[in-house]
Amino acid sequence: MDVATCKKPWSLFEMTADDIKEKFFPSRPRTHKKVDVASLFAMVTNILNPATIVADNIFGGNNQPHMVIKSERAIAPDFNPPLCKLKELSCMMACNENLRKGALIGTTESILEKLEGYSGHAQAVLTLAAFTSDYGDFCRHLDQFHSSDHLIKPVGIMKQIPVLRTQPKFDDKHKDAILKLNKLIKETFNFIDCIVMLGHLSVKHGDQETRGKQKSSKDNILCYGDEQKSSTDNILYYDFWAIITVVACATWMNCLDKDEIETEEISCFADKIADTLVELKFEIQIAEAKAYRKLTKFLKEPHCIVEVLNKLIGVEDMEQPVKVFDSDTTLINMEVVKTKNVLLFFSGLEISEYVSILKPIYKEMKKEFKIMWIPIVEPWTNDTQKKFDIQRDDMPWYVVQQFSSISSIKYVKEQWQFKNEPIIVVLNPQGRVEHHNALHMIMTWGIRAIPFTRSKEDELTRSKEDNLHNGDDWFGSLMIEICPDSMLPTWIKDQKCIFIYGGNDESWSKEFHEKATKVKNESSARTSIELFCVGKDGKGKDELDNFWKLITNFLFAKFHKDTELDSGTKECLKLLSYRNEIEKRWVVLCKGSKLVFSGFGTTVLKVLGQFDEWKQFRGDTEFVKHLVTRYEKKLREDGIFRNFEIPKNDGLITDGIKCLDCSKTMDTKCFRLKCCCHQNQR
Repeated sequence: MDVATCKKPWSLFEMTADDIKEKFFPSRPRTHKKVDVASLFAMVTNILNPATIVADNIFGGNNQPHMVIKSERAIAPDFNPPLCKLKELSCMMACNENLRKGALIGTTESILEKLEGYSGHAQAVLTLAAFTSDYGDFCRHLDQFHSSDHLIKPVGIMKQIPVLRTQPKFDDKHKDAILKLNKLIKETFNFIDCIVMLGHLSVKHGDQETRGKQKSSKDNILCYGDEQKSSTDNILYYDFWAIITVVACATWMNCLDKDEIETEEISCFADKIADTLVELKFEIQIAEAKAYRKLTKFLKEPHCIVEVLNKLIGVEDMEQPVKVFDSDTTLINMEVVKTKNVLLFFSGLEISEYVSILKPIYKEMKKEFKIMWIPIVEPWTNDTQKKFDIQRDDMPWYVVQQFSSISSIKYVKEQWQFKNEPIIVVLNPQGRVEHHNALHMIMTWGIRAIPFTRSKEDELTRSKEDNLHNGDDWFGSLMIEICPDSMLPTWIKDQKCIFIYGGNDESWSKEFHEKATKVKNESSARTSIELFCVGKDGKGKDELDNFWKLITNFLFAKFHKDTELDSGTKECLKLLSYRNEIEKRWVVLCKGSKLVFSGFGTTVLKVLGQFDEWKQFRGDTEFVKHLVTRYEKKLREDGIFRNFEIPKNDGLITDGIKCLDCSKTMDTKCFRLKCCCHQNQR
């Protein structure tokens, strides 16, 4: 129903934004009263989501589409809801039993007076919270013949009472009214959710920027042009419509047990909320873009590390400050890192493996370097909060709780290329970025990576001591690092030909070992061949997992340093393609420490199975030549193609990587690179 065609009980729906602000907000309110809006709104979410589902299920059945509100959200552990204030607001709405004659306006004015001193979005959330506890109780009663534990607990927390009030009985004659009420409540919740987003952006970034966007006056919502408004001004307008709609919902709920239920008036509110939500979302886009511009500009300017962290993390946000703890879960002041280099560790919550690697390194460097873990979790729920607490208890460094700034997260993703895989951004005391992602050099060199700068990484990459990343000997050096206690170092030193193989198929590994052993025995007079399977060592350590980690770290180190693909990088990419093969079987042939061949395990096995056809080779060189030639022929016959994934999380891996077999450019989709260069020959 359009607002223009709706039967209006009063001229309220014809009032412009300026009319409403002049009548209900005659002077700009001073916001000096604080409330944890995020936690209070989380409580509202945790009640309304199951409550609205109950109403839809009971009266709508399978034919009633349910509009999901939001997933469960996390509540700050130390949050105490303002129970007295909520009770006052609840009583004010409960006393109103008339949808007409200005009763809704009178109640709304009383609520605005009661909430004077709170920010606009805090007023809206407080009003909704007061109504939510009653509506949750109402839906719990509707669900009395079903399991209602999911409502009893959150409603009880909000009300802080052990026994909830009784409700009148409702039947099918109330069906349409309850479903319409339920729908409006969900729409109003989403409307207030947007108000909270806009309000938080306005408070955090001091949004007083004006807009020159002209809006047609016939829409009667917001007018721009000569009378330009800030987001803070507009929130008052949105705030009014949110509160009066909540009052209307509460009044309607109180009138449901009457014989005649009038729904025409309430439809006007539904239409108004829907229309105004369009403007509100547009306003949010403007505010988010402005906040991001301001943050980007700030971080380009010279600032000390304390100022950078306060701005990026949001510690100075007086309304919803992000909390930073030390290892004893003590709230800290950012001044403690004023003279330190800080490693910003951005990640999700599944990082136990990285934590175990970083711990011993941190012990050696914590006098000059501090680590600050900043988990990026969207959204924060009670489950993610529990996972966060478990990880936090295992960390000896600083931890940021509920990092949720939209502009800051966008900055980390776009400027520092966070792509859900962990990264470590290194900041010096002057607030400058020394490395956009030092995680891979830390994983590769450990404590030797200090001070975690690009120049240090280049130095380590060039170092002869770390032969792993230089020249033709890199693979042998890597294998010695992985398996220092095996026979590999001796074989490499003796310049033997070594088949190094692995995979997740034990039967294939056994068959390969048998055929490769036959090749070894029948070639003993012409070349010295050894076999080494990468798997579990004698102590149960997972060599294969460590192998892939070092290969990946090597790849990133090479991409940090070089823009062209040298032989080492190409071989590394080949190895990664074998890891992503469905059967994950692979074979590498080394001559001493030099990698001379690598291939798909299944294809190599077929070539070795035909060894009788080419066993009359002379020396190591011919052995390798025959193996490579026959492998490439078999590869084309089998139609195997490259298909592998690499974490593109630091922005340094360029698109357009060429296939290692045919040199055609590979497709890059969802960080997966593949080339079907043999597909036509299947």
